[in-house]
Amino acid sequence: MSKRSLDETLHPGGFITTSLTLAIFFVFYPGIALALDAKTEIDILSRLWPYHATPMILGFILLFSGAIVARRKSVGWFNKHKALVLTGATFAMIGVAMAAYMVRLVSEGHFRVPHAYLGALVIFLLILTPTLGFAQFRMVKRREVIRNLHRWSGRLTLFLMALNISFGLLLATML
Repeated sequence: MSKRSLDETLHPGGFITTSLTLAIFFVFYPGIALALDAKTEIDILSRLWPYHATPMILGFILLFSGAIVARRKSVGWFNKHKALVLTGATFAMIGVAMAAYMVRLVSEGHFRVPHAYLGALVIFLLILTPTLGFAQFRMVKRREVIRNLHRWSGRLTLFLMALNISFGLLLATML
């Protein structure tokens, strides 16, 4: 049995498919919201929020580390960059799935606070940025344009993710 290459293991198609499947399941799966009073809702959210926050923060740290590796360009930087950012994006998507589960458990509405709207934008960027990273090697004639889009998309993702983590921690202190 041969070993799979990193490209085969971390192919963006599998990442995107898994992410979208989780998002669709948790957002649109009918009938799992519970009718709860406010105290019970706060109790559930306060118990579950670390299961959302921990993978999100770990994902951010890994994504940020991947950006630093890409800037320094030491020996083997590309494979390290790819492994760090795809692992970070995966952890972030796990955090997103947990957030969708938490919100669905206690209410019918996902977009009630700015944290949710900014989170949706971050999800989009978490899918777009690695896709652009892989696309720059497939579309040779437009490589430079796609590479610049990938870099700026990554920077924007990190900035918005840090901002949204701050919003989320503020929300958690209000529980």
